[in-house]
Amino acid sequence: MICLAVFVAGCAAAQQGPRSGNGDKLYEAVSAGDSPMLAVIDSRSHSADRRLSLGAPSADWKHVYTIVATSLVDTDPTTGATRKTIQLHGTYQLPRATANGVPGGLSPNGRWLVVERFDESAGQMPKASHMILIDTLTYSVRRQVDLSGYFQFDAVSDSGDNLYLIQHVTGREYYVRLYDVPSGLLTDNIVVDKSDGTQAMAGLRLSGVATPDGQWLFSMYVREHEAPFIHALSLVGPFAFCLDLPGGGYADDPGEMQWSLAMKPDGSVLYATNPVTGVVAVISTGANGAPDINRTGRIDKSGGAGGTTQSVNAAVVSGNDVVVGGPAGVAWIDASSLKVRSRTLDGWHIASVGLSPDGHTLYAVSDAGRIAEIATGSAAVVGIFDPLAGKPMALMRVAAA
Repeated sequence: MICLAVFVAGCAAAQQGPRSGNGDKLYEAVSAGDSPMLAVIDSRSHSADRRLSLGAPSADWKHVYTIVATSLVDTDPTTGATRKTIQLHGTYQLPRATANGVPGGLSPNGRWLVVERFDESAGQMPKASHMILIDTLTYSVRRQVDLSGYFQFDAVSDSGDNLYLIQHVTGREYYVRLYDVPSGLLTDNIVVDKSDGTQAMAGLRLSGVATPDGQWLFSMYVREHEAPFIHALSLVGPFAFCLDLPGGGYADDPGEMQWSLAMKPDGSVLYATNPVTGVVAVISTGANGAPDINRTGRIDKSGGAGGTTQSVNAAVVSGNDVVVGGPAGVAWIDASSLKVRSRTLDGWHIASVGLSPDGHTLYAVSDAGRIAEIATGSAAVVGIFDPLAGKPMALMRVAAA
């Protein structure tokens, strides 16, 4: 499956106004020079407590997995201490979970981790693909996967039995394939939307979110000259659904790169939002049947196209609101009417947002790295600071002090 990751850096914080933070810890993925990192930022001191290497976090955030040379390193993000190191006997990498480079490779429950490497030739697609499925509970290898052709990780089920792969057939088109882990075989069938019939897919995956029960993975795709869509992949069987969204191609409208996904805590409803194109979609996640788009709405478009930067984690569900950040600040959308009830941080270009565990504070990260604290009850800004951490990639987590 596809989960998210974490990283960051930080120097002394620039003080801007009173230190109003409540001590929440912000885990922010940033790029600092050539090294993506995970910065753990204290909302009270306005600075990074610690900096970790780029990695994929477990579901409970007790582990962050990174690759150093030919070793897999398990780090405790709360202390920075190394828990375990595993030799991979090769130069592997963590799969990308988002278009801007946040790593993944974990099952929704964090039990299984996939790393990958490719036999590459300059100017050509890889001739062979190699993956290792690792049991993070026992730190042991469950399956070594070696396939001819170019395959990339897409998802792995909570059981570890179903490994979903992207098989590249051309530079543009690909198939979703199911690798049966117990038998060690790539199944013959291509994972497709049976109602559509089209086997090959095309598009750029921006990000994804899994349901809390690990049954489904929803991925946001955009295409060059066609409408965006959500790929709803069953993690318990060889089937998927493609849910078409209103819009066009990102080559014609760069604003199509600004889609974000946000799921209700119980996993029953998924929201897809794009503040630049003004589209909001409400998706049922398949608890009582097949995933489907229930309805769509339009909000006032915010700002310009926003360039080609992809927002990651730029939307959250807060009570009865869907809160989304974009090139013109933060919009608070009523989940029932799909109308904007309030706007905050006019003039800010928001890269990512996150909600405090108690739901009382929204943290909004600008593309320049500044962080605003917003009271969710009033949508009022209560503090602004700059941790000087680096260029934001994603606000991965907000934890209580």
